[in-house]
Amino acid sequence: METGLQVALAALIHDVGKLFSRARWGEGDSEVPDRTHTAYTALFVRRHASLFRRVGLDPEALAQTASRHHEGWRDRPQYQPSRPEEWCVALADTYASREREGEGGGSPPEVPLRPIFSQLRLQGQEGTGGLGYSPVHALGEGLSPGSPYPEERPNVRKEVYGRLLERLEARLAALEKAPALSPEGLLMGLAAAFQEVLSLVPADTQSEADVSLFDHLRLTAAIAHALWRYHKDAPSPEALRRDGEKFLLVVGDLGGIQGHIYRIAGAETGVGGIAKRLRARSLEVSLAAEAMALGLLQALGLTPLNRIMGAGGKFYLLLPNTKEAQRALEEAREAWGRWALEGGASLLPHLAAVPFKGEEFHDFPEVLKRAHRELALAKLRPLAFLQRTEEGVRRALRPCAACGLRPAQEDEPGSLCGGCAREKELGGLLPRRDRVGFFPKMAQAPRPFLDFPPLRVALEPGEVHTYRARADFAPDGTSFEVKPLLGHLPTVEDALRAKGWDLETYERWVREEGLWEEDEEIALERPLTFSELAALSEGVPYLGGLLLDADRMGEAFATGFRGETRDLSTPSRIAALSRFLEWFFSVEVLELLRDPARYAGRLGWDRLEANRKALRYPLLYSVYSGGDDLFLLGPWDALLDFALDLERLYRLYTRHPALTLSGAFLLFAPKTPVPQMARALQEGEKRAKEAGRGRLFLFGQAVAWEEFRRREERQGLKEWQEDLRRDLEGERVSKAQAYRWLRLWQEHMREGLDEAERMRYKPLLAYALRRVREEDAGAWERYLRLLDHQDPAWVHLPVWVQWALYRERRA
Repeated sequence: METGLQVALAALIHDVGKLFSRARWGEGDSEVPDRTHTAYTALFVRRHASLFRRVGLDPEALAQTASRHHEGWRDRPQYQPSRPEEWCVALADTYASREREGEGGGSPPEVPLRPIFSQLRLQGQEGTGGLGYSPVHALGEGLSPGSPYPEERPNVRKEVYGRLLERLEARLAALEKAPALSPEGLLMGLAAAFQEVLSLVPADTQSEADVSLFDHLRLTAAIAHALWRYHKDAPSPEALRRDGEKFLLVVGDLGGIQGHIYRIAGAETGVGGIAKRLRARSLEVSLAAEAMALGLLQALGLTPLNRIMGAGGKFYLLLPNTKEAQRALEEAREAWGRWALEGGASLLPHLAAVPFKGEEFHDFPEVLKRAHRELALAKLRPLAFLQRTEEGVRRALRPCAACGLRPAQEDEPGSLCGGCAREKELGGLLPRRDRVGFFPKMAQAPRPFLDFPPLRVALEPGEVHTYRARADFAPDGTSFEVKPLLGHLPTVEDALRAKGWDLETYERWVREEGLWEEDEEIALERPLTFSELAALSEGVPYLGGLLLDADRMGEAFATGFRGETRDLSTPSRIAALSRFLEWFFSVEVLELLRDPARYAGRLGWDRLEANRKALRYPLLYSVYSGGDDLFLLGPWDALLDFALDLERLYRLYTRHPALTLSGAFLLFAPKTPVPQMARALQEGEKRAKEAGRGRLFLFGQAVAWEEFRRREERQGLKEWQEDLRRDLEGERVSKAQAYRWLRLWQEHMREGLDEAERMRYKPLLAYALRRVREEDAGAWERYLRLLDHQDPAWVHLPVWVQWALYRERRA
């Protein structure tokens, strides 16, 4: 194994002994010379010596490199670094541990990991205190969908660490049995096992226990590998300790993402399978950013651990500040620029880098700020290599009928370019795949594959690296990460389950309703078209669109950890914040779509409600979900219910009053062009944010989320909608009555009226409600609250009235 990779491995495992020491707390232990976590780290290596020997490592040397990482332990010289490799790990540990300050907080096995969100100070508010995570929970051990939610009484004690240790040992036993094991496969397999077992475990229990042991280990490995690469051949301890601009923070970004995804000229006619291609195009954007990052890391001999943050088309790499790194960046800029030109320049890749010193890890937000300034400058010079050549964008005689950018494969009306044809094929495969594989550029990657400058990407396990679309952390000897990029694409099978039909009945329904748009077999795994999704709505057959964005994320990363009395903005915290957000938007969102019953207890559903959601939510289509935002389409009634559940889940996940969601929910005819949908939703999201954030724009109004929920004795808008729908169905309220209310509300809100004129609605409404009193006195008393012009039910009347009317009828 190459020395730099050995150093990264030693850094990755340097503090794993903390798991052992907490699991064996207070016990006599003859296996170690003392009870320090460093001794247990060495024990961990020796217990799995055969695993490390398989990749050519000396277990004893690895044990020493990993355990001798405490320069300050003057009374324990056996754990002080001496060799260059040991100094590299020790320095990386120091750089990654800037948050360690303060005094102890109790017995280590009983100190829970605090939510990283609790340390954020936003809009003068801090996160809820006194909460912690349960590393062993009802769903099992460690990190899993539905588990990383803070609790007032977390399950943390010595026995919990024993369960986690058993889980880790089982993962390593499986890794030892892997038929093939590469050095990078070992490193990434251990990282995956640590992510599962140590993500809800504090790295340090004697100060601020808000950074997980996994986040600390991963960042330490990235720093150590970059530092070793900077010094190249066997540096001296003195050279390692002498600080300088040894590191390079690289930020990569793809410009024009939304325009590229939504620029589908054939949206109105379904050219090329619009539903399939839209999801495939969103995936292409994500994979382009991932391929750009992995290609740079591979060129410099680094591993995916050095992608310290990344989601939503943007990534951050920690590289050595060397001539080789600068040359690799320049080559990547040109290669990706040429790739962008070939695709019509609808996606514009940008790369920027800033050098920094080791001491600057203590003020990492400032390094990030400098990197963002460089990125802004890079965006002012797109495709800069063209200034040195005579190249330009060549226009095709016949553009693709779908994207309108690339040249069509044939000179015939309706002909597609190769990219759009491939998108349709990829979209059809997505429901049947759970892996994304990266292959060498000249390798025979499984078709259909995406051909990026450094790598090819296909929906199969890769030779270079693999992303798993589900939270499956079981190591298999290959290099992989859990990164759910494939999203969710509803299929005919989901529709059958929701309707309780067989395939023959569904096919007959599709053809009778005129929903079938493509010359293709109606099979279980076939993705549903937008027309089918709209027709599966309960009520009016519209397609719902939902666009949500996490509020104040820029502020959180830039200044959120800068407290009034001390600065908490360390690289570990920033990386942890990024990872927790990425987990929510890429894992929790999709799991709520696929398996909503997992969240029944947390969201307070009864069995009937949980069963209903389990049938309806899998019909929702994730155009994209990652980073800190999402765009979903689907049956409008199910999508609106989902939006309310997701917002509540986000509040339970962050437990911070200033961390809210803003967005828009709109109804569309299924043939509405995708760009038009996107523009309307973006405008709605803008109006929600302008109204104060923490709001959903729907049915013409920006409504604070809390107005949808029941509060004490007052009904929320959702309950008002449900009551009106039942009254409409029971004919206690007529549709004419409901439309009369809407007209009175519009008159009340008309501009230019004085206060007396505005209040004219009250006697008119009271008169109209006489009909309701004749049908049901209880309903009449409830609707009398609408005479209070300050009541949210009146203020937001168009929302719940239109919601109920659309649910009750079919267009």
